[in-house]
Amino acid sequence: MNIRKSIISLFSVAAIVGIAGMANAETRPFMARGEVVEAPPGYTDLCLRDEAHCGSFTPQTTAATPLVMAALSTASLGQAWPLAMAALQDQVPAVTEDTDQLTLLEVESLLVYQPEAAVDFLPAGVVRPIAEAAVKAPVMMADGSAALAKGQMKLITKINQAVNRDVRKSSDLDLYGMPEFWSLPRVIDGKMYGDCEDYALEKRRRLIEAGVSSDALTLAVVITRSGERHAVLVAAFDAGDVVLDNLTPWPTPWAELGYTWVQRQVAGTSTWTTVG
Repeated sequence: MNIRKSIISLFSVAAIVGIAGMANAETRPFMARGEVVEAPPGYTDLCLRDEAHCGSFTPQTTAATPLVMAALSTASLGQAWPLAMAALQDQVPAVTEDTDQLTLLEVESLLVYQPEAAVDFLPAGVVRPIAEAAVKAPVMMADGSAALAKGQMKLITKINQAVNRDVRKSSDLDLYGMPEFWSLPRVIDGKMYGDCEDYALEKRRRLIEAGVSSDALTLAVVITRSGERHAVLVAAFDAGDVVLDNLTPWPTPWAELGYTWVQRQVAGTSTWTTVG
């Protein structure tokens, strides 16, 4: 199987999962869990660099190729996938027949990137300590997971809008020369830059700093109505799952966004599942 076929296969799987996710969304307040799947490659790379986002994490896959990373990127900046691929054309070595032996298990994670002279990132092997904070006891769901109370919607809305305002949209390719790199927004000359997953991670950071339990916050990957892969933050309220999105200032119930849901993180872990 060559790289082109591998990418097509990956998109086919995402499409099938997505159609099921859209069909099952309806008006349910809570997302149903599906099967355990590999985490997004960008998330896997993030966990190798920053334990604060993932806790204990053991990678199970090897490095992804630039082409596959481009195919699975969650930029959602309005740039179509063919354009992203074209931008990578000069950076990716020519494909030879030797790649026919490539398997899907060999293209699931990203080699650690260590930008030069960038003080806002941690190299592989260096763990960022988890900040201690006075965390308000969350509401507990029937399954034992944490949830936010209705009164915390004001805080959620405030932080969602603040991050959407503070972070300027910029692709990973522009910021790091890579098709995919999950991180907190990059600070350049005092200004914050990033794409969708960077917005989501910054919202998660600020909410935890404000006293929200990390167990009530999970990351998710969707496909937007325009066909782009997109990352969002999901906040679990006692009345249902609400999405914090850089494409809208208003926290929105997950089933009302019209997204195709691909996969979601399991609260408090580095495990991901499909959305049932």
